[in-house]
Amino acid sequence: MNTKRVGQILREAREDKKLSVKDVAKETNIAAKYIIALETEDYSQFPAETFALGFLKNYASYLKLDTAMLLNLYRGEQIEESQAPLEELTRPTTTPFSLDRNKIISLVSLFLFVISAYIIYISFEDSGSVSMDEDNTEVSQNVEQTNSSDIPSGINFVSQSVPENASVPFILTEDRGVSFSVNNQQCKMFIKGVSNGKANLGFNIFPEKNVYFFQTAEGEETILSYKIEELSSLRRDIRVVTQAVTEKSAKVLVTLKEEREGVAVKSPVGDVPIQVTLFFSKPSYVEFVLDGQMGERGLVSAGEVKHLEARDRLEIKVGDGGAVEMVQNGKERVVLGKPGKLVKKIFIRKANPYDSTQSIIGELGE
Repeated sequence: MNTKRVGQILREAREDKKLSVKDVAKETNIAAKYIIALETEDYSQFPAETFALGFLKNYASYLKLDTAMLLNLYRGEQIEESQAPLEELTRPTTTPFSLDRNKIISLVSLFLFVISAYIIYISFEDSGSVSMDEDNTEVSQNVEQTNSSDIPSGINFVSQSVPENASVPFILTEDRGVSFSVNNQQCKMFIKGVSNGKANLGFNIFPEKNVYFFQTAEGEETILSYKIEELSSLRRDIRVVTQAVTEKSAKVLVTLKEEREGVAVKSPVGDVPIQVTLFFSKPSYVEFVLDGQMGERGLVSAGEVKHLEARDRLEIKVGDGGAVEMVQNGKERVVLGKPGKLVKKIFIRKANPYDSTQSIIGELGE
């Protein structure tokens, strides 16, 4: 009867042939660590048992051993090692149960007590939440929608430029708002809903979290002014004329008005915003991030022109660099990148190393 184990058989066969582990690895293309693992029966080195069986078969075949015998011996060893000791199988099971019976009863009682307490707690919470909901409903009926301070999720803000002495139309929908710069302040405008022919519009000044809401109907004019308490940080007035209102959208005409009086908002010499204009000769996917806020993201059609403005950081990502030409802060018009190649540009404001009163605009990575 053969009393040798798989690992011993493999090792002795290799040594009889005067072969080193390195020789076997070179001839069989089996990594040396797996050869050693087979000979030492350290099967934990293999990712799965199928790998161990495969390497064992190849190794045995290379050594011209009885492959079937070794595989059967391997399986027998695995079954033998996985079996529980005889004393574990034949140990009486009544004694432990009788010894721990009181402990088991105590645990079951504790479990039932916890479940009961949880059910009572849930019932109390439900009843409390119902009364709270009723109170909140009653209060909310007395609070106008314009007092909300949250920007609805799911709105994609498209970057627009509002030049001096010009009016720019904004089309606002449930999933599309507009982001624009006012005296280096990044502002957002969106529609929250339409009721009785009036659009409920929201206006936010970055990085403030509060949102100012106002209602407007077709033909109405609204002045967003720093004199309004919620807009006290606004640096100049904004005139909003509502041109059209539908069930889920609004078209407004936006114009920059007088700058704020009595407040010094002068920037250092040369402290101009980051301004980039993109000219699209072909359709391309784009992503714009202005001062940390996501701007437009999606497909831009051929022939479109995008005016982007940010105070401290402007990130541009274009799917087809050869489809876009760029003008950055009045510099020469250049092609953004190679045709068909993804291009990412990041422009930042940084201190002028030669003049502390000025800041300059540079491209990250320059």
